[in-house]
Amino acid sequence: MVRSPSCHALLVALSIATACACSKGETLDDLSTVEPDAPSQAAAVSAPAPVPTASASASTSVEPLESPVLQFESNDGPSPAAEALRILHVGDSMVPLVGNYLRQILAKEGRRYEIVSIPSSSTLSWARDHGLRDAMYRYDPQVVLISLGSNELFDPNPTRRALAIRQIVAETRDRPCLWIGPPAWKKDRGFLQVLEQNVGRCRYFDSAKLSLDRMADGRHPSWTGSHKWAVEVWKVLGGTQPVPSGNARPKQP
Repeated sequence: MVRSPSCHALLVALSIATACACSKGETLDDLSTVEPDAPSQAAAVSAPAPVPTASASASTSVEPLESPVLQFESNDGPSPAAEALRILHVGDSMVPLVGNYLRQILAKEGRRYEIVSIPSSSTLSWARDHGLRDAMYRYDPQVVLISLGSNELFDPNPTRRALAIRQIVAETRDRPCLWIGPPAWKKDRGFLQVLEQNVGRCRYFDSAKLSLDRMADGRHPSWTGSHKWAVEVWKVLGGTQPVPSGNARPKQP
C-alpha cells in the first residue's frame, strides 16, 4: 500500500501533537504554577489520608471551645485574669471610666491595677510613640487591657489603622490581653470591623453592643453607664466580686 505525500504528512503531524499532549502538564515547572488553594493531583497522591482510629476520631472530631473568661498563666496553671497580681490598662479617655471601678477591687486585695490614660489619643499615636511598649517595661503586667478607638470611629479610611493596631498588640509581649472596643457614640465608618479583624491574639470586647447612659458631651458613658460597662468587662476577666457601684470619679486633691 502506497500513501500519498499529503496523507503521510497528516499522520506525522498527528503523532507529534499526541506526544506533546501526553507530556504537557507533568513537569515540576507546571506543578509549581498551581494556585495554593487548588490542590494538585501530585499532592493528593503523595499524601494519602491516614486511616482513622477510634481514639483519634474522638479527640479531633470536636474543636476545643475558647474559654469565655480571659486567662493568664499563674503558678497554679491557667487562672482567670481577674486574679492577676498586676493588671495594666492603657488607652484614651475611656480608660478611667472602666478602670476606676475595677481598680477598687484589686486595691482592697493588695493587687495592682495600673492606668495609663491619654485623652484624645488613637491607635496611630500609641503606635507612633510606643506608649504600650514603655508601659510594659515599667509595670511588667500579667494582663493587659487596651481601650482605644473612640476617637477613630469617624475615619473615612479606617484600613490605614490596621498596621498600628497590630503593632500595639505586638507590644503586649504575648501577655494575655483584652481590647475593649469603643462604645459607639457616633456612626461607625468601618473602623470597628478593622479593629476586630486586627487585634490578633488579643480578646476583643465589643462595647458597641451595650446600651450605656452618656455624659453631657454625648461621647463618654456617664458614671452610671460606666459602672454597667465595668461590670461586663469584669465578667470577661472572670471576676466574681461585685463591682462597687459608688461614684468612681477620682477625688480632687
